[in-house]
Amino acid sequence: MKIAVPFNQQLELYRDNPSTAPKFGIYEIVMEKSRVGISLLSVEMNPWCKTACGLFDTSSTTCTCDEERQKDIRHITEHYALLEVLAGCSYLLADRFCDNTKRALTNGGIHLFKFPSVIRTTENAIKNFIIGASLANTVEHVYYAS
Repeated sequence: MKIAVPFNQQLELYRDNPSTAPKFGIYEIVMEKSRVGISLLSVEMNPWCKTACGLFDTSSTTCTCDEERQKDIRHITEHYALLEVLAGCSYLLADRFCDNTKRALTNGGIHLFKFPSVIRTTENAIKNFIIGASLANTVEHVYYAS
């Protein structure tokens, strides 16, 4: 399975809207019985950073665009550029993401996995994903405690 993780310029975990991340780490996760292997396949540039890197406004990076901008067709289509970079990935791990990012990636077949804000490293974000995904796949019945 291939997953993507947003990076800043120093290849550290990017905390803001992944649509504004300068780069993405593309990882492969191989699960065989009780062993899990993780390898970095490539680091890809965000296509928007070729023209606008560092020039994103605060509302874009913090996912606080007003309702009018969220519904603007140009703004919506900007998010689809990520599909060029993330093609072939099953998941994008992110701390936060806007509705337009979620919609574009979901329409492109990429699931979003939100990691907790307390996570500070890429390695821990991936480990959190592996544990969370494996637990979610094994849960058969959920009972609500009264």
